[in-house]
Amino acid sequence: MDEPRYTIDELAEKTGFSRRTIRYYVQEGLIEPPAGRGRGGFYNDSHVAMLLKIKSQQEQGFSLGAIARLAKSQDDQMVAPARQAWARYEVVPGVELHVSREVEQRGSRKLLELLRAARSIMKEGADDSVGSI
Repeated sequence: MDEPRYTIDELAEKTGFSRRTIRYYVQEGLIEPPAGRGRGGFYNDSHVAMLLKIKSQQEQGFSLGAIARLAKSQDDQMVAPARQAWARYEVVPGVELHVSREVEQRGSRKLLELLRAARSIMKEGADDSVGSI
């Protein structure tokens, strides 16, 4: 069974957003562009769902900027690369440097220089509170 297709007018009617708002959300990357081009472009149920989600988030008090950041972080999580191995180096108690194993293997001399410099900086400021950073 084919997925339903909606014109922008049908999408506007179904979601309560104006055509102009829908186009703006597409332009801002909040929803995917319509499938097809020009007057032949159409929307589907995933567009309806996304617009209804945006409406719900707006009703909860989220700004469009916050909604966009939430959507981006969810997209990033969905396409995140496979887990990567990391090495942890203590600079001073309570401060660590995390380095991917790949970087650790490629630049071990530079990494040691970085650790020495970081430790030196942190020890120089030992009188200062780390919490004031």
